[in-house]
Amino acid sequence: MPRYLSDAQVAAFRRDGFLVVPDFVSEEHCLALRERAMQLAEQHVPSPEQATIFTADGKPLHAGDDYFLSSGEAIRCFFEKDAFDSDGRLRGDAHLCLNKLGHAMHDLDPIFDSFSRTPQLAAVAHDIGMVEPLLLQS
Repeated sequence: MPRYLSDAQVAAFRRDGFLVVPDFVSEEHCLALRERAMQLAEQHVPSPEQATIFTADGKPLHAGDDYFLSSGEAIRCFFEKDAFDSDGRLRGDAHLCLNKLGHAMHDLDPIFDSFSRTPQLAAVAHDIGMVEPLLLQS
């Protein structure tokens, strides 16, 4: 497999644990992914009773949540702490209330599937030392 990353980029990844690769994805493809994510957010809004809330304060409100625990094979919305009003309605558009969208978009959505399986992404995985990379979450 041809290399995609330079030696300096691989070293930066090993040092920092992440890597920014400018122009890795075209602006057009980024916009298509963003648009699709917004559509998925609107299509997959759970009821307020099912909704999983994520917080940044260290309180795991989702740790025992079935909606979260069973999300590995589905497309699910996970919301910010104040996403719902007192009547259980979203305070704004779903995509603006999200903390994250996941976890099986790479398998269940054709736009995310095509992005997740590009030769460039495979080359990056290979370059950073992944022997048998697997798509687990998207």
